[in-house]
Amino acid sequence: MTELRIDKTGHGMTSPIGSNDAYLICLNLKKQTTHELWCDGRPVCSTAYEAGTTYLLDLRRDPITYISDPLHSLYFYIPRCAINEANEEIYRSNVTDIALQPGECIKDSIIMSIGQTLLPIFRSPSVFYQPLVGHLLQGLCAYLALNFGGSSTTNTVVKGTLAPWQQQRVTQMMRERLFEGITITELAEACGLSTGTLVRGFKKSTGVSPHQWLLYRRVDRAIELMSEPDTSLAQIAFSAGFSDQSHFSRVFAQKMGVTPGAWRKSQASMRKAENA
Repeated sequence: MTELRIDKTGHGMTSPIGSNDAYLICLNLKKQTTHELWCDGRPVCSTAYEAGTTYLLDLRRDPITYISDPLHSLYFYIPRCAINEANEEIYRSNVTDIALQPGECIKDSIIMSIGQTLLPIFRSPSVFYQPLVGHLLQGLCAYLALNFGGSSTTNTVVKGTLAPWQQQRVTQMMRERLFEGITITELAEACGLSTGTLVRGFKKSTGVSPHQWLLYRRVDRAIELMSEPDTSLAQIAFSAGFSDQSHFSRVFAQKMGVTPGAWRKSQASMRKAENA
């Protein structure tokens, strides 16, 4: 369990977490007027959420969020194997996942109560609290399995898509070569596929080509850099790996629906209104 507080506005995009066979259960203790979530490089939701709500991040789907408002949340890291173990203890079958849709916010008094019980422990950590923490987190796993459990669909490989390990390897390799780029041949060889099969499988798995996926990750990086008001868009384009500002503007508008200048101006206006 992790407590996260961000007191300033305009934090921007979160850093990639990396693929992991686990969940983050997010308990929101502070209202957010904007909740933007991307999974597998594609936008999933753009809504607000109230304090006291909970949502799920599936770490197998490369989740990235945009944080605009001050934030105070608790994050419960839960491996899928823990859900399986909890499921076995309560004698249920075919429950290997948490059946909450990405970005779906729920208000659950049990999850909220567990979080509120654990919060004071952060204020005065002690080895004597560890048995209590362990019981509460085990109870949370059992509660999630019992009330939100569902059968696994993520690990089923759809015909024509990449296997999960192939998609993970490709996205990781592209993240490591975000600025200089990487060839399709290198990606295909790492997965034991032909270049054509790799491109078709990746697009069917993620909805975009490998090249488009890489460009969108550069946009994510550019959004982080745009929080610095004195940095020019030309500098940002270069630092994010784009060939020039014009190319950056085209890709940014394709992904975000507005130009970088318009997006930056709207964020500045929002921060000014919040500080007024």
